Amino acid sequence: ALQVPDNYINGCGFEFDAKQAEASGKMKKDDPIQEHYKKTGFFGAITGAFGDKKTMYCHHLTADGTPAVRAAQQAGTTCKTVEDVWTFLGRKPCCGRFAYDSKTGMLKCGPIVKGDHDNTCNPQTCLFIASGLDCPTPA
Repeated sequence: ALQVPDNYINGCGFEFDAKQAEASGKMKKDDPIQEHYKKTGFFGAITGAFGDKKTMYCHHLTADGTPAVRAAQQAGTTCKTVEDVWTFLGRKPCCGRFAYDSKTGMLKCGPIVKGDHDNTCNPQTCLFIASGLDCPTPA
């Protein structure tokens, strides 16, 4: 595992039910946010056909599974500090990333490890960057 910021968890176990999010309309398969998580290139197209995606970090979603930046924009919320972001997300500081858990059929937040994550944090996916703050994800 990578060195993580002080007071952060590297994988908190938060579960995201993508099927339920699809059914409720929170995040549909054709949602524009999905473009940030699609693999690219020849091999990306092949692995993507089997469900492989780029890294979605725990902090990209609120505690109820809504894309964080979208939720903040819809709520008219402006985060000025890192603490504001975590308060808005409704969770404790975590720099983990989601991976498919075959036991539950959900995405589960687990630790990031060196060389096994993508840089998908940008103003559309990461509330830290959208708020002009440093993203807590280790490089």
